[in-house]
Amino acid sequence: MKKLLVLLLCLVFFNGNAQRMTLKFLEGDWTSNGEATEINFRSTDENKLVISEVSSTSGIKLKVLRHKIKKNALYIETLFEPMNFESITKFIIIDQYTMVADVVSAYPRQVIYKRITN
Repeated sequence: MKKLLVLLLCLVFFNGNAQRMTLKFLEGDWTSNGEATEINFRSTDENKLVISEVSSTSGIKLKVLRHKIKKNALYIETLFEPMNFESITKFIIIDQYTMVADVVSAYPRQVIYKRITN
């Protein structure tokens, strides 16, 4: 509960100063520190976003079904095929090294992601 309260306060505080969600911002490796997935974002020469997402616990790659940047958020719809588990995750920027993910699934939760590399 304490974590959720801190997260909500961060969202309210940083909402006014939110950095714009762009391909350049996303590029690199991001970690949930073992709570959910490890994500790599990169852009192609055609300026398209490529996402590789792997389960932090099993190491199995998730299938990215769709993604969309809308306003200052990134939405990713994924499928974890071994369990036929689908989720939609909304990522919001906290600062240049941190994003919060709001996961909508059979097991909803919020996860903090930290930048590992650019």
